Amino acid sequence: MKRTLLTLSLLAVAALTQVLKAQNQQYVSFQEINQKWKTQEIKLPRNVSSPSVTQLVRAFNEVWRTEPGDMVVLKTDNPKKFKKMNSGIDAVYSVEQSASGNFLWSIGVGDAPWMEARTWIRSNGHRFFALNISAPDASESVMAFYDFNPDNSMMVPDTGIADGLVPETEVGRMSMKLNEESDEVIVNEHIPGWNSVLGTVYTWDGMNLKRGGTTFTGFADMIAQYKEDAGELPNDFTKFALVDIDSDGIPELWLRTEDEDGAFFCMGGDAPQLIATENWKIKGNICQHGVLVAGSAGTGAFYAHYVLLENSRVVDNIHYNATLDINTDEMRVEYSRGDKEISVEEGEKVTAKLGEAREVEPVWHQLNIEY
Repeated sequence: MKRTLLTLSLLAVAALTQVLKAQNQQYVSFQEINQKWKTQEIKLPRNVSSPSVTQLVRAFNEVWRTEPGDMVVLKTDNPKKFKKMNSGIDAVYSVEQSASGNFLWSIGVGDAPWMEARTWIRSNGHRFFALNISAPDASESVMAFYDFNPDNSMMVPDTGIADGLVPETEVGRMSMKLNEESDEVIVNEHIPGWNSVLGTVYTWDGMNLKRGGTTFTGFADMIAQYKEDAGELPNDFTKFALVDIDSDGIPELWLRTEDEDGAFFCMGGDAPQLIATENWKIKGNICQHGVLVAGSAGTGAFYAHYVLLENSRVVDNIHYNATLDINTDEMRVEYSRGDKEISVEEGEKVTAKLGEAREVEPVWHQLNIEY
């Protein structure tokens, strides 16, 4: 009898597993949606001329079914069942819609994908619909845009913005952040290993989203660190490159202006960390294990800054000054760590750890940061 009950229990578990698998198979993959949404018009009932964001999400979900879309539909159609499913410590989804009816989010717990959607009324009476569905780690995402025509209740793909949404870098992954409070949309690019993201701002102008400036999260702190080191604010940084200086698989950030002022930052920690700054006469060189910034410090004087990196963090920071004594024709060499002078032997030991300077040909990307 016990064996029979065990067999039945195992069969029940297997059957449940098959049901869950079948349900999961009904969801459309991010890849398929990205491949096909731009060519798929979506029809709403003809009596819908002023749809809420929920109605547009429902129409999208009928064609491109996803888990967060199902949660929006479930909460709308059967709020009691949704509440029972998503209450207490066992909650798996949170779904909310703004009072204005133009914004919603459907956020899953753990590994579940999340969704944001927003509508704007265009100056020609149509509705513009933007939707983002993303994996929790932004490894996959869908960013879709539609024009809703109230005359025929048709959602037509609006590909103008979508076609321009490509990663700025060679390694980034993208997701979109919509905002209920303002008419700004931020397209974020996630660099593997970074806690910061590169965000591009798009602003609603009455008909379309217009591209504006770009920035990194934590950029204000980066500028403060730059000013403390260089003693002044730079001209606008206009380009950036990603270089894995310490070969740990996480790239460091190299910023430059048109005048070749620059800065290096570690981006793998909780916040950006300045490595070193450079200018037109003191240039940065990437070594095997860090950065060397060196150049003339005036007549008969030479300056160098050695920064040792490990696991995307600065682990040592040495300054070197050499001055020619015009009376004896000898070079006076000093090493320091912070405000403390150290021996020449210790300085040479640390700086040797950087290894040889290496040839680096970074891929420069355009940057339009709004200060």
